[in-house]
Amino acid sequence: MQKHTKSVTLLVIEDNSGDYLLLDEYLRERFDEVTVTRAITCKEASALLQQQHVFQVVLLDLSLPDKTGEALVKEIMAIAGDTPVIVLTGYADIEFSITSLSFGIADYLLKDDLQADVIYKSIVYAIERKKVLSLLQESEKKYSNLFQLSPQPMWVYQPNTLEILEVNNAAEVVYGYSRDNFLKLHIPDIFLGNEFAKFASANIPNASLENKLDAPVVISHRKRNGEIILVNILTSGIEYNGINCALMVAHDVTEQTLLKRSLEEAYANIVSVEEQERERFAADIHDGVTQNLIALKVYFSFLKKSMEKENNVITENIVDLLEKSIRDCKDIVSNIRPKELIDKGLFAGLTTLVQNVAEASAIHIDTHVDLSLEHYFDFNAQLNIYRIIQECINNLLKHAQATAAVLSITREDTHMKIVFSDNGKGIAEEVLTRQSSFLSMKRRTAVLNGRFQVQNNKNMGAQFTFLFPLKNIPHSSRSF
Repeated sequence: MQKHTKSVTLLVIEDNSGDYLLLDEYLRERFDEVTVTRAITCKEASALLQQQHVFQVVLLDLSLPDKTGEALVKEIMAIAGDTPVIVLTGYADIEFSITSLSFGIADYLLKDDLQADVIYKSIVYAIERKKVLSLLQESEKKYSNLFQLSPQPMWVYQPNTLEILEVNNAAEVVYGYSRDNFLKLHIPDIFLGNEFAKFASANIPNASLENKLDAPVVISHRKRNGEIILVNILTSGIEYNGINCALMVAHDVTEQTLLKRSLEEAYANIVSVEEQERERFAADIHDGVTQNLIALKVYFSFLKKSMEKENNVITENIVDLLEKSIRDCKDIVSNIRPKELIDKGLFAGLTTLVQNVAEASAIHIDTHVDLSLEHYFDFNAQLNIYRIIQECINNLLKHAQATAAVLSITREDTHMKIVFSDNGKGIAEEVLTRQSSFLSMKRRTAVLNGRFQVQNNKNMGAQFTFLFPLKNIPHSSRSF
């Protein structure tokens, strides 16, 4: 039989010499290096435990001359600290031995059934269990330090009752509640109004330990002094005191959110001014230049009739040039002030735009459009989306050197997803960073609270991806 090769140091508290000798024999049978110290009374054992802290395991007989039973177990456990204690008992004490497990003993063994293998397994298990518990305690201490020292407010709460079970120092400082005050509250108490319902529907965890951190949600919280702050909330499942709970982390984003809103308002104003200037410019061309060209065409038509036949070629060329100029002006006005968009909506306007590109160039644009998405956006939003796609097409015509493109407009959860891709040469970096059209795309995307991404592959084309949140907004009055 193979022996345990690691050295073991034991304290055996046993007043019966026969039982002790048998136990010592079993120990030396299975352990190669074993140091056994014997104590006969509780008093003697207490003195040894207080003087020495080298014992890996304590073997305790339940009946000693100076103390027995529960009082004996409690005293030895108190002095032994984290040293595992294994109780040795006779059949008469088996019920109490089971009860003594609640006092924290590592194991109990029946003397009448004692064998070398049994005592060996119990001791090795107790030693290894202590190592594991020590590692767990060290790990818990590290996590506790991370929790308490984090600059972000944190709470541990029970997902079913929403009762707050633990809170870190940052939460006390930021929110103005003491730990004792927090532990009397429930998680919804720190949310403003119905904000907890919004948070719960979007982000509440199911307290599974496998949960990853959920996506952040911006929520309004109320401090103890009544101040309202905007916070990013992250939640995750966590085990706390053996119970599946939830961890909530709050990051104050009040300043960032207010700044973002200010930028969005500024972008909206810029876009509004741009559209007003487009409208004014379109009106000037339509009412001024185009009308003058039409008048010139009429005059030259009269002149053509009164001139000699040989001079008609010149006048015909002039009339043709005037007709082309008139068409060009109308195209410019149509691009600036898209009639189909104004009269019939976004997708009708895009259909006309794509058809015009196909007629004016050799580039084919394949379209895949979910027509049901249009009603989620008011006219101003539709106009911004139209302008964004118009800029994508302008890039296609000016820079891409492509022969084909794809426009896809689909629904992705609660967003409209627009993907415009081509098979061209890609976009130069300086064009992406400096071209006013791309800056305009970014501004208009920000106005719609959307997201904008460009995948640029040299000699393999470019792909523009936009995500816009769906909003069921009634159509506003159209300003054109």
